[in-house]
Amino acid sequence: MRGKLHPLGLALILGALILSSCGSGEEAEQPGAGETLVGTEWVLTSLNGESLIESTEINLYFEEAFLGGSMTCNGYGGGPDSGKYNATDDGTLTLPRPIAVTVQDCPTPEGIMEQEAAYIEALRSAASYRVVDDRLEIDNAAGETTLVFARKEE
Repeated sequence: MRGKLHPLGLALILGALILSSCGSGEEAEQPGAGETLVGTEWVLTSLNGESLIESTEINLYFEEAFLGGSMTCNGYGGGPDSGKYNATDDGTLTLPRPIAVTVQDCPTPEGIMEQEAAYIEALRSAASYRVVDDRLEIDNAAGETTLVFARKEE
């Protein structure tokens, strides 16, 4: 019977395909929700719907019990002493409280300190996330997408 599929095998495959295509509308609205963030690193592309100041970079990485990153001038991080972040299967994102930030004053480029403060505020207000292709989107409690990241290339 080489090259032919047994009728029972075909029925099992079809059943699995049907079940895998079923799901709640909630899952469809949250593509990539529940994707593990552990071991990923991201580069910010949009902050509150705006591009970053030229020649600046903000990144974010997730480890098992810690998240952190850099913001051109200052670094930041949280966990495990401040509480572990939690990214659930339904797309809920809870970050450590507080998120620690280094305290350096960088006068250039113009607006860098305001950009970093806005980023930390948006990060602290994170309520949900989704991963779409190589993009991480973080929303606040009002459902507004405040942070958009691109997956950092290795």
